[in-house]
Amino acid sequence: MRSTRTIDVGVVAALSIALLLGAPYVAPATPSTPEIEAKRLEVDGARAKMEDLADRAELRREELLEAIEALEDVRGQIDETRDELVQARSDQAAAESTLAHRAGSIYRSGGTHLLEVLLGTTSFEDFLTRVEWFRRVNRSDAMLVLNVKEAVGAVESAERALERREVELASLRSQAEVKAREVEEALSAQEQYVANLDREVATLVAAEEERLRREAEERARRAAEEAARRAAEEAARAAAEQAARATPEQSDSPSASTRSARPHGRTFDPSSLGPGNPEAVVVGMRYLGVPYVWGGSTPAGFDCSGLTQYVYREIGISIPRNSRMQFTVGAYIPPDRLDLLLPGDLVFFGYEGNPDRVHHVGIFVGGGDYLHAPSTGRPVQVESLTSRIDRRGDYVGATRP
Repeated sequence: MRSTRTIDVGVVAALSIALLLGAPYVAPATPSTPEIEAKRLEVDGARAKMEDLADRAELRREELLEAIEALEDVRGQIDETRDELVQARSDQAAAESTLAHRAGSIYRSGGTHLLEVLLGTTSFEDFLTRVEWFRRVNRSDAMLVLNVKEAVGAVESAERALERREVELASLRSQAEVKAREVEEALSAQEQYVANLDREVATLVAAEEERLRREAEERARRAAEEAARRAAEEAARAAAEQAARATPEQSDSPSASTRSARPHGRTFDPSSLGPGNPEAVVVGMRYLGVPYVWGGSTPAGFDCSGLTQYVYREIGISIPRNSRMQFTVGAYIPPDRLDLLLPGDLVFFGYEGNPDRVHHVGIFVGGGDYLHAPSTGRPVQVESLTSRIDRRGDYVGATRP
């Protein structure tokens, strides 16, 4: 495992020369005091809360996006139903007109023509046949009008049901917007709080660095020879550490059996993975620095799933719009098989590590890194996937579209 304390031989040599010449000493590492460490712990706690709020904000954005999509779908169905209703009412008017025309014709011609038709029969059976024929014609026309009226009623009922659903979805969207706004406001306040804490830490560190600088200058004036001796010892020790670091480290990646989560009942079959999509990385890198925009799906601004959908569309592959649905397409790679990831794979993150609450997605670029549109105020960038896993533990797996 890599040492947490590294000393460069060149730095040690430069330090010894500086001490011998009486030059000011610059501390090789960020200074620390109990006060600074306490403040840093406070920052770590505040930043963890901020990250949780950021995850919740993304979760709320996904819920709002789903509500918007459902509302738009229902509105489309309402438009289609209204078109059907216009046609059904037109059919009803035509059927009623036909029936009225037939009735009017019979009325205007009086009973004479009808009587002539009936009296022109050659037998009583013929007479009954003609009467039955007239009866069926009239009944057929009446049934036509009745059927069309029933169709109109059914369409009107569907329209009313859809309109009620539209009202419900509009209410859900409004509630989702309120929840998203509340979390966004809390996140903004927390970000400001963390920024203030960072400034306090920076002030404390600057003061401590100044104190150490003055001490170092005094120490250099009194102990130049002793410093040179120590520098030589440090150089030898650093060389030994470098040699030790050159020894290949043992892999500590988890085995395939350490986790068994299979979201949505999906199974893992390495033979079904197929080749990767490295061209997605090539395309995605063009958009480094593009600002984060919630709901954004163009180079003018992206959110996380908008970026991945746009990049994959550019390479000729269609995937859904939101991160939850994107997690359901392609070959599944469980979270404990980082060794199988290839550039272009989609990597997913779930709220509190829950694969059923996916809220974020990025594109694996190789070397333990991934490309993504992080959150409000942070543009499209490349970050360490392995560091996020160690720090936040919310990685829930990948897919290969």
